[in-house]
Amino acid sequence: MGLAVKEVSKSFGDIAAVRKVSLDIPPGIVYGLIGPNGAGKTTTMRMIMTILNPDRGEITWKGQPVYKVASRHFGYLPEERGLYPNMTIRDQLRFFAALHGISGATVDREIDEWITRLDLTEHAGKKIEELSKGNAQKVQFVAALLHHPELLILDEPFSGLDPVNVRLLKSALLHLAAGGTSILFSTHRMEHVEELCQRLALIRGGEIVAEGTVDEVRRSTGRMFLRLQLDCEGNGTAACLRTCAGLPEPRQIPGGWELELPAGFDPQQVLRQALEAGTAITRFEVTPPSLEDVYISVMGGEAGNE
Repeated sequence: MGLAVKEVSKSFGDIAAVRKVSLDIPPGIVYGLIGPNGAGKTTTMRMIMTILNPDRGEITWKGQPVYKVASRHFGYLPEERGLYPNMTIRDQLRFFAALHGISGATVDREIDEWITRLDLTEHAGKKIEELSKGNAQKVQFVAALLHHPELLILDEPFSGLDPVNVRLLKSALLHLAAGGTSILFSTHRMEHVEELCQRLALIRGGEIVAEGTVDEVRRSTGRMFLRLQLDCEGNGTAACLRTCAGLPEPRQIPGGWELELPAGFDPQQVLRQALEAGTAITRFEVTPPSLEDVYISVMGGEAGNE
């Protein structure tokens, strides 16, 4: 039993920010909350952290109301960063640890380990105001976990990070999850979700519109694609596909071609007709749409608000 969000709603005046949202996040998994700006991601996270109170519904952690456990058992990286600009990295982290009643040599060793893990060693003596946005973000990430939270909530943790720091943060998240920490994070970068998450929810207009494993969400639209590579030359590949399959215009993708299959179409027809035409197929895969395609399909016009 982990985090349970049950039929939670929150309005601000006449604006319904969250509408009957339900989430079930077991211990020790990485869970992605995905949606455009204004979808309700941050409001949901703030209610889990008890920064906001829901108008309706309940939120529990291991069966207990979150207001009883959030301060001790949850860690939070908000989208708006909040560090003291005139403190050094080490002093800043010691300060946040002390707020949770942690101090001494043990936490100093742990701070040093995280400074090394996140490639902050050469900056450890600098003040926060002297750091790049990405390095300051890594400091606040460490501050959120020094008290060993059971649930770590991260609002757009990869925003503003370069590829090297994205990789460092991903590695840190996987390390924490392997140690049993539950992680809930929001993002609109599908590659982060596919690489990290065991489960995810798509949220639009304050409502959950799809939820499950990455594979379950990809299959939720009912659409299927044929991805293949033919032993044809150059632009002749598209003609080969039309001749072999009688399908609409294919789309070229890295390593081959992709076609959306009409409802009820048997992809084995491609194999049969290719053999009859003497065309060799070197790659053949029937797959649901990518998570990015599902996101665009589900979000529609809202997908462009990121």
